[in-house]
Amino acid sequence: MIVCDLDGTLLDSSGEVSPRTRLAIRRVHDAGHVVVIATARPVRDTRAVVVAVGGRALAVCGNGASVYDFARDELVAYSPIGETGAAAAVMVLREHFPAVRLGAEQGFDLLLEEGFALPSALGGQLARRVPRIEDALTREGFGKMIVQLNGAAGDYCAAVRDVLPGFEVTLSSGLFCEVMRAGVTKADALRGVARTFGLVDRDVIAFGDMPNDLPMLRWAGHAVAVANAHPDVLATVDEVTGSNDDDGVAKWLERMEWHSN
Repeated sequence: MIVCDLDGTLLDSSGEVSPRTRLAIRRVHDAGHVVVIATARPVRDTRAVVVAVGGRALAVCGNGASVYDFARDELVAYSPIGETGAAAAVMVLREHFPAVRLGAEQGFDLLLEEGFALPSALGGQLARRVPRIEDALTREGFGKMIVQLNGAAGDYCAAVRDVLPGFEVTLSSGLFCEVMRAGVTKADALRGVARTFGLVDRDVIAFGDMPNDLPMLRWAGHAVAVANAHPDVLATVDEVTGSNDDDGVAKWLERMEWHSN
């Protein structure tokens, strides 16, 4: 099973899948191997990439909160932060960080508070703006929450993690940190996906670049980082390939002899 992160890994810096990478992924598919996208992105922002690489991939989205089968257009698994947990997290964040700006995934919608800065490439233009995120909280809870303070997210993510010990807190960009239900990671979701195919960790090759990929990379039988990866990722993996702008994932896949299962 081949597992690949999107932003900073499979996608180049313009957010596109190169022709070389498309071909490499399709060859793996055609040989009968399982290909899974594992991303912090929600389902709606993952679909175009799956189509670009052939439309057959499963996707772990929201850092493990959702598993979506694009071939069947079906949500396979969903592990949201419940209503009570989300309300508690918001209260704690407001208490410790009065200037905090919050966002959340709710179903297939992105909710952002006024003042939350998010570029259009990450869905900022499509978001529904709300005065306070807690006012939009319903019984279904939030798939994940995103937290923005002043400065780079890498500078405040640890502080957010410290005040939310009952949640998974991670980082996939410099713009915000992300909060999921306790135990929800890419690795946890991928373990379930692998099980459905009769596979275990040693059968998995995973590619990533950021701290939110670390649970996945530590779990996989073979972990590969792109050259532009975060230092913590580079220190963890078994191997480093070329950067995302140098078709690093494709170069690694092209080295393999993909025999049909």
